[in-house]
Amino acid sequence: MTVPAPELRAWAQGDYPTEAAVELLIRAKGGRFARETQPWIQRPWPSSSLRCVDWDRLHHELSVFSGGERRLLNIAVSMGSPDHPVDLSNDLSGLDDELLLLVLAATAHAAGRPRLLSPATAVPDRAQARPATHNITPGQRTQPHPRPEDEQRAAQVPGRNEGPKP
Repeated sequence: MTVPAPELRAWAQGDYPTEAAVELLIRAKGGRFARETQPWIQRPWPSSSLRCVDWDRLHHELSVFSGGERRLLNIAVSMGSPDHPVDLSNDLSGLDDELLLLVLAATAHAAGRPRLLSPATAVPDRAQARPATHNITPGQRTQPHPRPEDEQRAAQVPGRNEGPKP
């Protein structure tokens, strides 16, 4: 049971929402939703080496999955097909941390920020997603690390760091 990830990615290439939806299927739960044996993973035509997703078929099959899986797949189907809108207030709140981080990255990808969910990007680890608080004493504030692009932008703003004028 293999996951035809390159074939699915090639089929979805060029359409950010479809790319994001396919990545959700490939990355969630060890790729079990993108295996060749799933009925919604098909060939676009008989002689094709590509694989595609039949979003209508996947939507029809949602009732057999657990609550978290159904929510994740519902979001993927919504990204892959305009025919199946989703209620994010319900679906996002029922995801565990790992799937929620994956869906947030996929949403950014669907919105045109593909660097956040490229095939080379690691799936966020639950342990890394939480800030380390064991070295912070009560009342101590933590400062976020400045990003290089923020520092460059701040250096270009006139009058910055000049102090008050008399």
